[in-house]
Amino acid sequence: MKNLDRYLRYEVDLEKHEASMREQMARKENEAMGVAKTEGLGQLKATIPAREYFRWHQSHRGCWSDKSFVKEFLRDNPSFKAKSFGKQSFTGQSFKPA
Repeated sequence: MKNLDRYLRYEVDLEKHEASMREQMARKENEAMGVAKTEGLGQLKATIPAREYFRWHQSHRGCWSDKSFVKEFLRDNPSFKAKSFGKQSFTGQSFKPA
């Protein structure tokens, strides 16, 4: 029990460090992707590491299908947000009723 406190502090520090590394990797991926848009899939919104994705999914089932949750998650974790994602206006031909 004497070393339990030290062990727990070590594990917490290690988890924080690993989370920071995953965040940096996601930021690099987002910068490399640039304006990523795929026909049929749409525009890239974010790059979320699997550990974060499944942790949230495990504790809050269906959270990733909730638009307000995703919006708050990206607000709180801006490094996961794709650089190209933002409010963009439609640039195609406008619909004109006949």
